[in-house]
Amino acid sequence: MTDKILIALKSIAKNKNRNFLTMLGIIIGIASVICILAIGDGFTHTVTKGMGSHNVKNKVILQWEPTSDYNTDGGFTQNDASALSKVPGVDHVKLTSSVVEAGAKAQYKTKNVSMSLNKQPKHLKLIKGTYFTMTGASNGVYISEDLAHKLFKENAINRLISIDGTVFVVQGIYRVNDMTEYRPDAYVSKTIFKELFANQISKDRAKLYISSDANKKQVGKTAVKRMKKMGEQKNTGRYVVSNPDQISKQFTKIMNDITYFIAFIAGISLLIAGIGVMNVMYITVSERRKEIGIRRAFGATSSDIRNQFLIESVVLCVIGGIIGIIFGYLFVSIINAFLPFKAVITPYAIILSLSVSTAVGLIFGFIPSNKAAKSELVGLLKEE
Repeated sequence: MTDKILIALKSIAKNKNRNFLTMLGIIIGIASVICILAIGDGFTHTVTKGMGSHNVKNKVILQWEPTSDYNTDGGFTQNDASALSKVPGVDHVKLTSSVVEAGAKAQYKTKNVSMSLNKQPKHLKLIKGTYFTMTGASNGVYISEDLAHKLFKENAINRLISIDGTVFVVQGIYRVNDMTEYRPDAYVSKTIFKELFANQISKDRAKLYISSDANKKQVGKTAVKRMKKMGEQKNTGRYVVSNPDQISKQFTKIMNDITYFIAFIAGISLLIAGIGVMNVMYITVSERRKEIGIRRAFGATSSDIRNQFLIESVVLCVIGGIIGIIFGYLFVSIINAFLPFKAVITPYAIILSLSVSTAVGLIFGFIPSNKAAKSELVGLLKEE
């Protein structure tokens, strides 16, 4: 096999220009597929990372969903939590919210803007101002660049704004990248958020912590039935079992399907490249009929002839595939300088690219190779 590969490389080297032009279609096709898969995988990874991972091993999450757009402030009460804690298999219940930010009105002079706000995170990259952890009843606020543009014509740092009647001092401004992250319009200290705004957030999610021997599915069904009978908000909403990880998996699957479909469309160029490979192999077979005749005269079988030209076709395509992968890496490095997220080239994309280029060599090189193998010795000698 090594000897045949070396012969194939020597044959390809004899006609560098022609074979390079033949490989060009493979190179462009593979580079395009690598770029598309990298962008799709990078975007999917960024978004799913933003969703976060959910530890639901010993939890059943019950969600309250409003049946009307006018009843969005309902949810679970402490009485509901007490009823759920009595479900067989449930150790304790914790009420939380799927919405972790509050709505408010921001005012500066005569300007009024609707906004969302949350408690201060541990880390926040500012484009203006100095970031520090606000403690206690601090009246500082960090606002988004978009909110700053709406309220102020000039510099917003150290300006006073009113949020739902409470005066705050703008300590810093941050930028929100809509493609890779979501942030509210403002952040205030944790203490102020709990005192002034936390009461706006309804507890629409109940986390049921269950014992290790309990059946999650059965606990979920029993909890839903109990809430349908005893839930204090049963008339304004419905209760369902929520699986956050399943939503993340479904999103990943949809994004992967879209990415692979687009990559398949881009990979159609490999079909045209394959036709070019077939054409050059036909030319190669025609040019080397003397070689074929000599090899047949010295005892080479049809299988030997077929394999030699088939290996040459595969080697040609694999070299094109490797160069295409290298160019794909270069293009992705350039693209990452302009994307708001990082495109990621996975080992799967590289394996797929090499597999496709190999398949192109096998499929489109078989017919010319088979023609060479079926050439009659008598006919070859007559030509000579």
